[in-house]
Amino acid sequence: MKRMSIKPKNVISTLIILFLIILLMPLLTWLHKDTKSLNIWIIDKTVPNTDYREHGGLFWLFNFLKIKNPNLNSYNLEKDYFGFVPKKNSSSNYHTKDIDLKTLENQANPEIIYLTDAYGVYDNDLKKESKMDKRSALIYGGVSKDDILYIKSSLKNNVLIGEFNILQSPTPEDISVELQNLFGIEWTKWYGRYYASLQKDLEVPDFIVELYENMYKSKWSFKKAGFVILSESGQIVVLEKGKDFSSKALKLEFVNNYDAYFNAQNDVGFYYWFEIVKPKSAKVLANFKFNLTPTGKRKLESFNLPLVFPAILKHQTSQYTSYYFAGDFADLKPKRVPYQYSIADRLYKMFTFEKSGFQDAFYWKVYVPMMKRIISDIKPNGTKTIANFEPIKLENGISLKTRIQENKFLIFTQNGWREFFIKGVNMGLAQPGKYFTQMPDDPLTYLRWFEMISQMNANTVRLYTLAPPEFYKALKVFNLKNPDKKLYLIQEIWPDEDVPDQNYLNAEYDKAFKKEIENVIDAIHGKAQIPKRTGRAYGSYTADVSMYTIAILIGRELEPDEVISTNTKNKTETYDGEYIKVRGSPTEVWLASACDYALEYETRKYNMQHPVAIVSWPTLDPISHPSEFNEYGKKELEYNDKAEININHFDLGKNNLAGFFGAYHIYPNYPDFMNNEDKYKKYTDEEGRFMYGGYLRELMENHTKFPALVAEFGLATGMGIAHQNPDGYNHGGLDEESQGKGIVRMMKAIKREGYIGGLIFEWMDEWAKKTWITEPFMIPYERHVLWHNRLDPEQNYGILANEASLPKDRFVISEAGKIKSLEISSNAEYLYLKIELDKEFSKTDELLIGIDTYDRKRGEFKLSEKLNLLLPSGVEFLLKITLDESKILAIPSYNISKGRYSSEISFSAKFENIIMQINKERVTQDGRKIPAIYHKFSILPKGKFGDSKYAWYVEKNRIYIRIPWMLLNVSDPSSRTVLDDKRTFKQLSRDILRTTKTDGFVFYCALFEEGKLGDILPGNSNFEVKKYIWQTWENVEYVERLKESYKYIQEFFATIE
Repeated sequence: MKRMSIKPKNVISTLIILFLIILLMPLLTWLHKDTKSLNIWIIDKTVPNTDYREHGGLFWLFNFLKIKNPNLNSYNLEKDYFGFVPKKNSSSNYHTKDIDLKTLENQANPEIIYLTDAYGVYDNDLKKESKMDKRSALIYGGVSKDDILYIKSSLKNNVLIGEFNILQSPTPEDISVELQNLFGIEWTKWYGRYYASLQKDLEVPDFIVELYENMYKSKWSFKKAGFVILSESGQIVVLEKGKDFSSKALKLEFVNNYDAYFNAQNDVGFYYWFEIVKPKSAKVLANFKFNLTPTGKRKLESFNLPLVFPAILKHQTSQYTSYYFAGDFADLKPKRVPYQYSIADRLYKMFTFEKSGFQDAFYWKVYVPMMKRIISDIKPNGTKTIANFEPIKLENGISLKTRIQENKFLIFTQNGWREFFIKGVNMGLAQPGKYFTQMPDDPLTYLRWFEMISQMNANTVRLYTLAPPEFYKALKVFNLKNPDKKLYLIQEIWPDEDVPDQNYLNAEYDKAFKKEIENVIDAIHGKAQIPKRTGRAYGSYTADVSMYTIAILIGRELEPDEVISTNTKNKTETYDGEYIKVRGSPTEVWLASACDYALEYETRKYNMQHPVAIVSWPTLDPISHPSEFNEYGKKELEYNDKAEININHFDLGKNNLAGFFGAYHIYPNYPDFMNNEDKYKKYTDEEGRFMYGGYLRELMENHTKFPALVAEFGLATGMGIAHQNPDGYNHGGLDEESQGKGIVRMMKAIKREGYIGGLIFEWMDEWAKKTWITEPFMIPYERHVLWHNRLDPEQNYGILANEASLPKDRFVISEAGKIKSLEISSNAEYLYLKIELDKEFSKTDELLIGIDTYDRKRGEFKLSEKLNLLLPSGVEFLLKITLDESKILAIPSYNISKGRYSSEISFSAKFENIIMQINKERVTQDGRKIPAIYHKFSILPKGKFGDSKYAWYVEKNRIYIRIPWMLLNVSDPSSRTVLDDKRTFKQLSRDILRTTKTDGFVFYCALFEEGKLGDILPGNSNFEVKKYIWQTWENVEYVERLKESYKYIQEFFATIE
């Protein structure tokens, strides 16, 4: 048998073939690998040229992993990102592409949102290859409010990733804080970079050299490699190789075996931009760690900078998962690195070696394996396109979203027309410290409110005037992202309150109102460019919310005297419009013409109609109320019930397809006829008598032609009462539970009596408001927005409380007696007192606290008849506390309820209750007198401070008190201003009383046990003067809090379809 001989040539060929197979197998494997489709938003604001290095490493990974976009195409690093887009071979030709409403309308929710860099592009970047030079003008950069709006609203079952530099300038600080909250981190405002050479005029920017030389008063002499660490406030630390570190000075170390979890390498050097952050709610997965010499450590310690700080953090919420990389991780020039190879990442990881000053090793050994694991854990949401449209009915070429038909309010849905019951809130937009016209320009504020309102199971929000563009943008974003919990808009168009000659039909006044009608309609269609103006919103309105707008309201609470004056000065009693007609008074003609113009303008310009309504209130209802007369049997001398607006005088024009209705502001406590009409007392519901329901029924019985909306109803919390209601639904003074239950009861009556809905007044407390019992005492009035008057019901109607932040600074008087200490503090709402005794406060104890609010030489110098000591200064108020009752008393000369406004010297120990009239005396048509009603403001309501009504409580040996500033005749706590006016007045008006500045308050405490003096404070045998002076302020610190009423409304609204 012959032996087989293998020729060397065949062996070589076989080996070559095997080698080629081995070589080609990863390529073939990659080519046959399944693709994965993910919708990914990449934001990169730093693309000054076409190397795309800030997101290049990320796109290499997408291509390597065969991640496709929603259209099943590969991600293109030149096109598939948001940010600055340069043009090839051109330094001046570029455009920007940002996330916008079209992105939300045309795309499904992204599975990944990645913010790679926001440093931006500067003027010098386009002129030459430049160093980081902050002196160059910014062209584009920073995370914007709109970016955050679209990102935050899109965080639902997805992953958010961010890295350096998105937190620092040019990102505005408030946006940076929002980002930090999203990632669960806190930025220390320190950041740094490794430089292969610190030598001047090479890599290091000139501004860093200048900063160092100015700070240290010495020349920049560094030449070796090193780190420059900077703070936003202008501090700088330089670490140089050889002196401060030897090699691998900064490395990344995973914690808790996360290197194994990610299949990443540990202890890899880091040689680029980084920042120092702290975890808040995020979990640290890896740290940066400095390896420094003692000299280098001392440099960091001198600025309290850590040697170890987070590098990779993970934050998990019920809505999304986030990862934050505290360095420039994704930086790579991808065009030189092929990816069509299934083991490419492992080969690069294996054969890329660390080299000082180069990030390649970090990219392959840490970033790529970590991102592979993160991406592999993401499951596609399955929907790559989204049909974000709102069903609209086209009728005779006119678009309709809502309409009135057979006195029902209908909305068009995917299933056709259905009845729609309006359940919502009125949105006044004045935050603490702001007037009504100073509305927020932050869309995130509106988005936050919409989320809470929608979670309350409301379906509608109402605006009184045109809001800033950000409101409408946020509303559209919210509805696009919450198609099952949409909020619809009722937009009011508000006529100016300054009516020339009290005549609504004044030509210039009417012309201005018609112009505002155009502005508002253009704005809700996203087609308004309104130049800057005083007193009203303006700007670029690009968000079309017409499909979410369900009605337009015309008018406001018209003043009776203006109505009478308009009717007297004009003879026109008819108006025949194509959309609205009227046979009535001149005022009704003016309203009809405005409604008609709104319908005509929207039809002509946008081929769309919305139902319109006139706004009115019980003061102008068409019902004659027997309890609203004066002692001479005349109505015309009373404010209420002397004029009317009657919707039954109106009719539809031939071209009106959407319809017409009445919108009324109806409260249970005002006007007085709501409280005094005997016929309303006959109305009952499941809880008993309910006079409010009686009025609702009577109004509806007189509202025969069109449906009616209760466009305002509500109850106020707080400590002040401006009007009393027989059923307990007073104008103010309610606890939050009663507010919620009362609103639910009113809404039940609104639905029962056939109204098309109800809108709660109001969403949030507005400090800018005022009422008749408080306005004369808030001086100077222009500063009253800087503090929250807890005695003013109008400031406390909100379901969302806007509360002054708790005091930070405390003034303590302490001694070793039975009264151990008195702690005093304050904020923009209250003066806080905390008294600690050496034993439990009992039923036989009485505590007196005299308060000297100004001028030590005036006031009452005797605290009590039971106390023989004279005070070293005169007090204006006495706080009298027992276990069952606490009340604040005033000296007679300083008791505003008696018309006295100036402190006078006294040694009588006489103090009075503060009792104010809240309901005036009324006379009925038959001459019967209804007595005036008074309220004792001296009595402080007892309860824990979690509820906005309560002013004091006791816990064993501690007594806690908070006194609203107005009860102490403080007219403006923000400037330490108090009342001081010896004059008398028949009637008070705004800013008429004189005031003075106080240099602080002085307190005197006396404890009586079973009627006998037990202790005084401050002092031993005699009182001592110790003055409390609080800091004035120009800016308000406050917090939002949902009141207890929210949950009652939420539960009831859930039952209304």
